[in-house]
Amino acid sequence: MKQLYGVIGNPIGHSLSPVMHNDAFEHLNMDAHYHAFLVEEELLGEAVRGLKALGISGFNVTTPHKVAIMEYLDEIDPLARKIGAVNTVVHKDGRLIGYNTDGIGFVRALQSISNEPLQGKRILLLGSGGASRAIYFSLADVGVKEIDVANRTVDKAKELIAARTADVNSVALSLE
Repeated sequence: MKQLYGVIGNPIGHSLSPVMHNDAFEHLNMDAHYHAFLVEEELLGEAVRGLKALGISGFNVTTPHKVAIMEYLDEIDPLARKIGAVNTVVHKDGRLIGYNTDGIGFVRALQSISNEPLQGKRILLLGSGGASRAIYFSLADVGVKEIDVANRTVDKAKELIAARTADVNSVALSLE
């Protein structure tokens, strides 16, 4: 039986995820399909229940649902809970499990091009939005000890720093 994957969001018509994933499935000879689902905010709970009932194998979550989806999942990975947002949902053993892969994806890419471990390093993070928040927490999880956050509005950078749960030294900087 063909496995079903997808992405939910609003708007979603611009997403290249279906093209990329379906090309990968074809290249890997996988019996799977990836579909973009337009989901209105007020119908998110119904959509999640419907995807679960259909037996979807997993799906990505994009704007504006990354935070709101958390209440409709059976389980949330500890890192996603710290970040406060989910961008990937896996359907495993009848349960929908939420993860946030934004930060760890960035960290792995950074580690792959670095000749040194990130532990104990000082990093300047530009921005304090959703992806930056995920990167901040993921960098802290791998042992980065100093993460300065620069943002157009310094108050947003301060909010991100205030949410930290790890032993990280941080300074909020303005980009103005």
